[in-house]
Amino acid sequence: MAGRPTRSRSWPLTAVIVGMPLWWALGLGGLIWQIAAIPMAAILLRKTPVRAPKGFGTYMLFIAWVFVSMTQADGLRFISVGYRLVLYIATAIVFLYVFNLSHKELPRERILKLAVIYTGFAVLGGYLAVTFGDFEFTSVTESLLPAAIRQNDYAVSLVHPTLAQNQSFLGFPLYRPTAPFTFTNEWGSALALLAPLMMAAFAGLDRKWRTWIVLIGFLALVPIVVSVNRGLWIGLLVGVTYGVFVLASKGDMRYLVGMLVAGAVIGLALVASPLGTLISERIANGHSDDGRLTLYSQVIDQVQDSPLVGYGAPRVNEERPGLPAVGTHGQFWTVLYSHGIPGAVIYVMFSIGLAWRTLKNQDRVGVWIHVTTALVPMLMWYYELINQPIFLVFIAGAIALRGVPDEDGQAPPARSSTATQLVPTGTQQLART
Repeated sequence: MAGRPTRSRSWPLTAVIVGMPLWWALGLGGLIWQIAAIPMAAILLRKTPVRAPKGFGTYMLFIAWVFVSMTQADGLRFISVGYRLVLYIATAIVFLYVFNLSHKELPRERILKLAVIYTGFAVLGGYLAVTFGDFEFTSVTESLLPAAIRQNDYAVSLVHPTLAQNQSFLGFPLYRPTAPFTFTNEWGSALALLAPLMMAAFAGLDRKWRTWIVLIGFLALVPIVVSVNRGLWIGLLVGVTYGVFVLASKGDMRYLVGMLVAGAVIGLALVASPLGTLISERIANGHSDDGRLTLYSQVIDQVQDSPLVGYGAPRVNEERPGLPAVGTHGQFWTVLYSHGIPGAVIYVMFSIGLAWRTLKNQDRVGVWIHVTTALVPMLMWYYELINQPIFLVFIAGAIALRGVPDEDGQAPPARSSTATQLVPTGTQQLART
């Protein structure tokens, strides 16, 4: 065992991202990260010691509160709340897995290359949606679902591959990309979170990879606009602007100049093409605004009847059957409705704390990785950061908190004030037997 290459410990992460088109086609796109958390946990238990960064206990408290709130779920809603509980536990495992692997075992550059590949898959999914938007099929996983679970629409949606969601609120059919994710808003939130990682990759990788990054970024423009996803547009604008100004405050003005030039070029391209008209029509048409405000008002009203533990999971909208379930369309609103006021407070505290801690002592690459975590306190108000996107946040946070690697590719050892031994050596020795 001692002779095993240390880099082999990073295989679960590589397998998930590089194999994402396959997992999506098999109906495992919404489950693969949870599955991969199992070998990641096994690898963790073989390390001495397992450390957790400062503030991680807040997230563990949140998971405990989610477990308590499960008592409020009933019927098929147990599937939804159970899925979310497993997902949150898996994010904790993935976070600790990445945080505890050394830069030799999991170089920061490898994470960035995987982010480029991930983004490439999302952009490819966008073009497939534009071209073959109606395409969908029954996956192997879906065909194996028990009849009882098939009665839960949310469960079925997780394992039923689609290229797009067809909507016509602008007066004509719009194929809004979903692949290799589950929902169009998941596609949008993933791209918003991947964009800063692409900037980090541009700053930290060689010329060959930078060429791919520029090409993917250029190609992404069409599906990003065609998605008519205002949340994605806002996320991209805020994320890039914030990252540029953080670097400018550190004396690095190159990205500010680059942003102005790129903004001018993109603006001219949009004005000179039908894409600009599509953006204008989407901005003028707030078809979902009233529905979202109604959902948020319902959450505020109904959570007063169960303020401590919430309702376990979103509920079918009995007051407004034409609207989505109450407690959806925003991670904050999902957490507040599902896990009560304490759960929402704990979640917000952790999200802000992670964003704050990842800002400290970063180089250019680290600043852009930090931006992914810093977007969460904004995106949580209108995006449900579940399924694949939430894992991007935790991977970025873990990489940023590992520290900046030195010339030998190693990060300075974590100080006792910033990292805590989570699993004692004795427990790991027992796990090896």
